[in-house]
Amino acid sequence: MDEEAPGKLRPTIVTPPARGAKPSVSEAARPPTPTVLQPTAINGTARRRIAVTVGDLCRLSPGATKVVIDRALALLEGFVVEKASERKAILWGHGLQMDHGNAVTESLALAQAPVMRRMQGHIARMLEILGAFDLMAVAQSGNGIGGLLRSLNTRIDTVDELAAARAEIDQIIRLMGNGLDELLDLRERLEKNAGVLETIAGEAEAAALAALYLSDHLRPTAPAIADNFLSRSMSLTQTLTQIRGNSSIRDMQRQHPIEIIGAIQNATLVSMPDFLASLAAINALGLRDAVLSPTQANELNYKLHDIIQQLKA
Repeated sequence: MDEEAPGKLRPTIVTPPARGAKPSVSEAARPPTPTVLQPTAINGTARRRIAVTVGDLCRLSPGATKVVIDRALALLEGFVVEKASERKAILWGHGLQMDHGNAVTESLALAQAPVMRRMQGHIARMLEILGAFDLMAVAQSGNGIGGLLRSLNTRIDTVDELAAARAEIDQIIRLMGNGLDELLDLRERLEKNAGVLETIAGEAEAAALAALYLSDHLRPTAPAIADNFLSRSMSLTQTLTQIRGNSSIRDMQRQHPIEIIGAIQNATLVSMPDFLASLAAINALGLRDAVLSPTQANELNYKLHDIIQQLKA
């Protein structure tokens, strides 16, 4: 086939200008590209913020504190009306309620901490041993040794059995003393958990107030979104009510480790040594075939009752 036939397309070869060559007339006449010295303006819609005042929120919630009002204002000032949607309304404050559930779960776990069960078990065993003494019956029977229940409804009134009971009491005292640091650590964790819940309560109150305002504000233009904000406000208020309503329970939980520590210290470090010293004196009487008098038995009963009341407190 003839390569020079008419209609045949051929590539065009352009020779680049030599180095240092002057630009053509048309290129020289072309105006320079302007330099932008300031931001360019792009047409669009300005983002509208909600014009809300402290007075507006105080009218919705007269009892709200300044901290709650300020937090609600911050939430509303950060809300863009153009981006309002049912999704945003439905998820309003959802994270706070998730945090509340997690904090409650932790609170329940702390209330059932192993150290609490262990210490309560030691106290229960101590009470069982101490409750077994019937010193007046010993005095009336003429025995020089107090009776002790080794098991339920079983009295022990020999020197050897009393010595064994005293050895167990000493062991329990050591175990309870070793658990004081754990109880203090537990108290600190309970304090921290209570603080988290109080923070969530404040945030929930502010979010509920902000949602209530948004419900009123969006009602004329977006009633469906307004309904969702109203629903979220009510739900967050219920969360706040739960947290506030359980504050007394949290106070009891925080106080319980301190009460156990006080009972252990007062009963085992103050009252118990005096009582055990009196028992040792009774043992000495028994070894000499002496008799425990009713007066001595009464005095020991008073000491015994005091220790039991401290451990039960």
